[in-house]
Amino acid sequence: MRLISLLVSALLAPTLAVAEPPPVCPFKPAELQDVLGVKFDEGRAGTAYGTAGIDARSCRYETKNWSLRVGTQIYKQPEDAKKFGMMLAGKLVPIPGDADSAVFQEGQGDNTSPTVWYVRRGVVVELRAGGIWYSDPAKRQAAMEALRVKLAKLRRIP
Repeated sequence: MRLISLLVSALLAPTLAVAEPPPVCPFKPAELQDVLGVKFDEGRAGTAYGTAGIDARSCRYETKNWSLRVGTQIYKQPEDAKKFGMMLAGKLVPIPGDADSAVFQEGQGDNTSPTVWYVRRGVVVELRAGGIWYSDPAKRQAAMEALRVKLAKLRRIP
């Protein structure tokens, strides 16, 4: 009887689709070049860790003067992923009309870099440029804004 109760409870409980984890390095260099306009090396897996509720991974794609870090955090309880944004440093600027409610992250306390993050199917995705992604220090802010817009145009994962 207890087993039947558990099965009925499981069937009646609301469900959220947990995404299949995306590949650690989800983009091909040609895809990044098409969107971002520079040639990239193959992605290299970086930091990975897991806890009872989350598996976090990263991949770094190198280019001549800078790199793109793609971080993914796969939540075992997808509804917890939305809470992640409340812990981000700095200011979150919504991207108007974005289907995933993606945001630009500004002023996170370090040398602010072009960063986009969003949540899809229980996975937090962070796209962060690092290094010297601008050619003229006097035009750094304009270059950052242009790169953020390009980052937001990358194919969404998962």
